[in-house]
Amino acid sequence: KDYWLNVHGPIASKMANLRKYDQHVVVDAEHRHAIGQGSVVIDGYSELQFDSYGDMVEGVASLHGEGANDVPMFANPHCPILVLTKRTVMKIPAYLQGKKLIQCVSFLGRADGVSSERFAKEWWNIHDHLVQTIPGCVGCNQNLVIDRLVQGKPVHYADLPVEGMVEFWFEDMDAFDECYSTTGFKLRASVHAAEFIGTVTTYFVQAVPVELKK
Repeated sequence: KDYWLNVHGPIASKMANLRKYDQHVVVDAEHRHAIGQGSVVIDGYSELQFDSYGDMVEGVASLHGEGANDVPMFANPHCPILVLTKRTVMKIPAYLQGKKLIQCVSFLGRADGVSSERFAKEWWNIHDHLVQTIPGCVGCNQNLVIDRLVQGKPVHYADLPVEGMVEFWFEDMDAFDECYSTTGFKLRASVHAAEFIGTVTTYFVQAVPVELKK
């Protein structure tokens, strides 16, 4: 954690075209979902935002390997990369902006027999509406995987079985417990999720914003 936040972070922050950079440190890895866990095992993840895929490729190249050479100092040098497109389902209200919230993220795999096209349709056109009916949650983003990279090369879903990642925010753990115990979650959102989601790997994380170096 110390090396990642204080040494690697400032190096990566010099990347060209980088719009926003957050490091998310896992603070709780207990599984709290009825659907079984997937293969994602992490201590944290970096979130780097770009305006386009091309800007991302150019940004990574701009470091000339500097951001990758020190990864073995703190993490698996072959750690996978998910390229995602983000969609805001519930924006965090203005009165909660800047306050310390509980952030819960889940990495999602497809259910058996579900195509990537069906996953996207169910998640972005049906499940998002169900989530908005559940009390307790104050913010939600859906992130859909558009590419998977291992050792810098694209891989198939079978090699990195993650189709999406969802981010939830809660004011406190009481609100989280309320969300998961409601009829809206148990009998609607959770039941619908089981129709197209095969694995859910959940973490509570603490976001650490990184100042960009231009």
